[in-house]
Amino acid sequence: MKILTWNLERLQKNKNQLILEQLAKIDADILILTETNSLINPGEKYSSISTEPLPKVYDGIKYKEGEYRTTIWSKYSMLPSFKTFDSYTSVCANIETPIGLLTVYGTIIGVFGGKDSRFDSDLQGQLSDFQKISVLKNICIAGDFNVTFSGYTYPSDKARKVFANTFKRLSLTNTTASISDSVDHIVLSDNLAKQITPSPETWNCDKKISDHIGICITLLT
Repeated sequence: MKILTWNLERLQKNKNQLILEQLAKIDADILILTETNSLINPGEKYSSISTEPLPKVYDGIKYKEGEYRTTIWSKYSMLPSFKTFDSYTSVCANIETPIGLLTVYGTIIGVFGGKDSRFDSDLQGQLSDFQKISVLKNICIAGDFNVTFSGYTYPSDKARKVFANTFKRLSLTNTTASISDSVDHIVLSDNLAKQITPSPETWNCDKKISDHIGICITLLT
């Protein structure tokens, strides 16, 4: 079972086809796409759950019709899970998978990056969400965390430590922490992390299609 996350850098008419071609090539079973739009549709075999549609202006940002901060696509049956801290930015779904019910939380933490007060407030609110779903057996938290865990330190050692302590306390594993200079991550329950193949698959490392590296992990089912 493949789980993918990628920040698509919002609406890009000249690059959307390249994005769709890349998604088709990876052919993941679950996709967590951030800064996405309604033109990015991986096909009829998928269903989706998204954050709330963005107004024309929100958080001081101008948005076009069809833009979403986060969308979860799945080949498997899924239903909304619970109302998140910020329903414009994070979305949670329960997905019936070959490994059983999987709760997937897709998000952006800090829509303006990792170095302002919005990042801090997003982080605290979403850590509260993580606590709520931590009682469940199988969890996946994925998206744009605006934090690197290897390579260049961004935004700070403090942010890394907050995540590390939270993951340890909630029995979660960041399966993509070793990807240098990446702020996008896939975090799994410890029991699921033991089932992943050794190396995540990456693409767009030159950041020509979007300004984020794409990441996909594979779980043995």
